[in-house]
Amino acid sequence: MVHLLVWSLVAVGCATPDTSGIRLIGHGGLGPSGQHPMNSEMALRAALDKGLDGVEMDVQLTADSVLVAHHDLQLHGPTCMGRIADHDWQALQACAQPGVQGAFQGVRLKALLEELAKDHPQAEYTLDVKLDTDGDWWTYLHRFARAIERLEREADLKGRLIVECRSPDLLQALKEQAPNVARYLITEDAAKGIGTAVETGCAGITMPADVLDEAEATRIHDAGLKLTLYGVGSRWSLQHAVDLKPDRIQVDD
Repeated sequence: MVHLLVWSLVAVGCATPDTSGIRLIGHGGLGPSGQHPMNSEMALRAALDKGLDGVEMDVQLTADSVLVAHHDLQLHGPTCMGRIADHDWQALQACAQPGVQGAFQGVRLKALLEELAKDHPQAEYTLDVKLDTDGDWWTYLHRFARAIERLEREADLKGRLIVECRSPDLLQALKEQAPNVARYLITEDAAKGIGTAVETGCAGITMPADVLDEAEATRIHDAGLKLTLYGVGSRWSLQHAVDLKPDRIQVDD
């Protein structure tokens, strides 16, 4: 009898979690252990080719208001140093050195998403906005918001673009200048996050799965907010995330 119980538990643990009704989003494409660098076209395309519902990518703004997919806020390469926000797009292209740690590895977002959308017209795209400037804060945020609004309009991504950010200030700027783009607050505190998300008119909240319980997840939905979970890189963490009944899960491969 004991052996039967043990094998039953093993079988349950090995079963694939039922993600029916949950949109699965590739974290940076295929995650940090994927076969391609995160945020690269290869990683994002590979995730969509596998049948995921969308992809998430880190996004920054150049000095000339070009949106680029790139994670690190600072360049530490042999040819270029400093903030992404302090370089224009042409200068960043000259900084690019594929495979060199600390060098610019990013791609221009508009061209990237237009290419992906051709082959995956139903996919959604989540922009994890990274902010860093020593200029006027609100001027910078409104430039960012205008660039996102142009991206949605010019790349024909209406209803398929999600922006997530830790800064309520950016979410407010987006509310004013890109009202059609869905906005999610990134937070580790469900109670505080609900209030901030509702106040700034967000569509939802993005949280790490391991800091949330079912009661908090229910409160998020009861507040009229959608829930995206991240930090899901194993079968066990996926099962925990599924149990929270989110709308989206950002998964690692």
